[in-house]
Amino acid sequence: MIDLHIHSKYSFDGSDELIDILKMAEEKKLSYISISDHNNTDAYYELDKIDIKKYFSGKIIPGIEINSKADGVPIEILGYNFDYKKMNENVKKILLSSEERTKVEFERLVENCKKFGIRLDDNILDVFDYSEFASGFVHRNMKKYPENKAKINERSWESSRDFYRDYMSNPNTPLFVNADDLVPDLDTAIGSVLSAGGIVFIPHIFEYRDNTPRVLRCLLSTNNISGFECYYTTFTKEQHEYIVNVCKDKGYFMSGGSDYHGVRKPDTFIGVGHGDLCIPDEIVIPWAKM
Repeated sequence: MIDLHIHSKYSFDGSDELIDILKMAEEKKLSYISISDHNNTDAYYELDKIDIKKYFSGKIIPGIEINSKADGVPIEILGYNFDYKKMNENVKKILLSSEERTKVEFERLVENCKKFGIRLDDNILDVFDYSEFASGFVHRNMKKYPENKAKINERSWESSRDFYRDYMSNPNTPLFVNADDLVPDLDTAIGSVLSAGGIVFIPHIFEYRDNTPRVLRCLLSTNNISGFECYYTTFTKEQHEYIVNVCKDKGYFMSGGSDYHGVRKPDTFIGVGHGDLCIPDEIVIPWAKM
């Protein structure tokens, strides 16, 4: 088994120490892992100072998850097999810090909520400390007022993750936060990985919900994408089979991961996702650098 989508404390929304991640991967008997933190490769500077084999007997593929956009929809790309120092230099040139981006997104989301008639605390702009995602903070505040429930769908009322995917990052809704000036376009994001010697995969394609067909059409017409994440925590059997067939038909590589974040996603575990994820070793053999 493998897990090529793991977040550590070096992700804005991650929590775990690297040694703890290595120990969990060893307990699950994983043969390959990738620490794919958001918009940085800081974990690999620390890993260089750790006696990895003391905690994990498998192989580690350098990874990163970068925010971008496809046909106007906010998405993420995964980079693998790169020079991590060069990769870190590249993302610093094309991305704001997490705190800077969050500040702008928060202010825009609050403005959109007010225009849409969603009630929020009068002082919400004053009490946000910019240490968490705008979607999570606004979602929690929004739920203080029961009348807001009529404004959004049931799953987004219950989950801030669904609120982000269904509304904040969905161009078809009045709560959409336009981030065109905050994240690199697709070619720029892909280029940052390629120039560091890496290859590009697309994670969790079905997380883009109603925009998935739109995003997928854009991605399939884009050069320099090597593969898709075919095994993912939330994929149904039908979704998994669909994207596997896309890869087979069009010659893309395959990857898979739990998207583990630690305490921010307490229902998701390294290697097994929600409990039944099982990613076979053989999918990594055609493209991983040994």
